[in-house]
Amino acid sequence: MIGKQCAAGAAEPPEKMASSPEKSSTAQELKEQGNQLFLCRKYQEAATCYSKTINRNPSVAVYYTNRTLSLADCKHALELDPHSVKAHFFLCQCHLELENYNEAIGNLQRAYNLAKEQRLNFGDDIPSALRVAKKKRWNSIEEKRINQENKLHAYLTKLILAEKERFLKFRNSSSDGSFLARTKLTNVYLSVCLYAPQCVPPSKLCLCVI
Repeated sequence: MIGKQCAAGAAEPPEKMASSPEKSSTAQELKEQGNQLFLCRKYQEAATCYSKTINRNPSVAVYYTNRTLSLADCKHALELDPHSVKAHFFLCQCHLELENYNEAIGNLQRAYNLAKEQRLNFGDDIPSALRVAKKKRWNSIEEKRINQENKLHAYLTKLILAEKERFLKFRNSSSDGSFLARTKLTNVYLSVCLYAPQCVPPSKLCLCVI
């Protein structure tokens, strides 16, 4: 599973690790220690272990995905291994934090396809994250739409009220202004209803009756 939880009764990792004559072996040991810390939700300590692992052997993609401290790490991991499912998955998490929803969905879809090609089983982790990303994108689009609609509604309401005031003055200053003012104001209102019917509530109908 991509998402991990600390197993009950898991032993605490040792404070110090025995040195290894080979750098690759030392890096692997540090990686395992980092994994144990991660399982026990000691994320900062795990990140430190993963950073030491990268310093030991910076050419292994999985070390960067294990650390996952930044967008740059995930991108570098993909440069080393474009087919890394974990790199695409964690890059999605970075994009979600930055509210780059299209990029996040793209990375998740790629992770899903790669997992199928490589016959890897991550359970519902990737599909679940994909649903979350799509929902966040939809919420973001809907929020922007509502904000734009509210601004348009406020603008059109202001326009109608200004027209009402202007034509009221015209009516009072002209003997035949009443009919002309009512006609022009009605035309304004009907134009608004035609181009933005959702922006004019029924209560504004009274503006057409002078």
